[in-house]
Amino acid sequence: MQTEISYRRLRGNGWPWLAYLIFVPFPWLWAKPDATTVLAAAVAIGVFLPLYLFSTRVPDRALIPIAAAMLALGVAVAPLPLGWTTFCIYAGVTVARLRSRRHAGIAIGVIAVATAGTGLAWQQPILWFAPGVLFVVMSGVATMSSFAFYERTQALLASQEEVRRLAGTAERERITRDLHDVVGRTLTLVALKADLAGRLVERDPDTAKAELEAIATAARSGLAEVRAALTGQLGGSLATEASASLAALQTAGIEPVVTGDPAGVPADAGAILAMTLREAVTNVIRHAGARRCTIDFEAGPGNARLVVEDDGVGLSFREGNGLRGMRQRLAAAGGRLELLSLQPGTRLEASVPA
Repeated sequence: MQTEISYRRLRGNGWPWLAYLIFVPFPWLWAKPDATTVLAAAVAIGVFLPLYLFSTRVPDRALIPIAAAMLALGVAVAPLPLGWTTFCIYAGVTVARLRSRRHAGIAIGVIAVATAGTGLAWQQPILWFAPGVLFVVMSGVATMSSFAFYERTQALLASQEEVRRLAGTAERERITRDLHDVVGRTLTLVALKADLAGRLVERDPDTAKAELEAIATAARSGLAEVRAALTGQLGGSLATEASASLAALQTAGIEPVVTGDPAGVPADAGAILAMTLREAVTNVIRHAGARRCTIDFEAGPGNARLVVEDDGVGLSFREGNGLRGMRQRLAAAGGRLELLSLQPGTRLEASVPA
């Protein structure tokens, strides 16, 4: 709708071009007109002005009849000592505003031929009407080009707006994924340590105090990660995340088994797999009911791979925000995610180009 309004405004900016009507009485500079000629010129201009002003506000289907009327005015006054081709030039410019470039080009050609035919029919000197024919073509093509440029500019602006919209959507999705992973891990760890501290507070106050301090540390760390997620700076090394995941599994009473070296995974792939590992371990702790969790790191030529396998209830990774976030994050990096149901347990395989 906004593009249509702007297009009409472009077509409506026609007032400055009325200055070219000065060429209608131009022959009077060397030939004094009689009363009939002056009256004919006044009537022609009086009829032309409403047509021209109306042409700037009508839909495409009305432009051709208006241009035909302008051409008819020029043909009607052609026998008189007037710059009659001026009306033909305006007719050419009017049809050039058609959005169909093919139809506009054909109409300009027809007007140019009609102008030349009128001059020849009245046996006027070539120099008398040839410039008018030339300007019908030149002005029409120039108008077509200006409108085509305007449409390309509008299309480019629309594309840029769409890119901005998609970028905003992608950023919101990224923040949602990162916050889900950060908050899920942090709250899970805080809940586990709080339960442990509650059980130890009477029989082992010192250990309970240590767990409470760990809760405070986890909360502060989680807050820092939330801030990093909001600014787009979240994503530590895979080795750091592996250590945190082992600690979380141990706190949950799940035996961690690690194979491979996370430090051997390239940093770009490691940052993606670190967030995948965070969410996978969180899901194992919260949903699997597992006693053992195996984490395997592989860094092959051009590809990095993470495998997280538990011996829990199976199908522990339900299709939710966490799993969708993992898929989207890996897909954005050109990787993939696979889930396999074991007997018992679940196996998650994530790979990403390194």
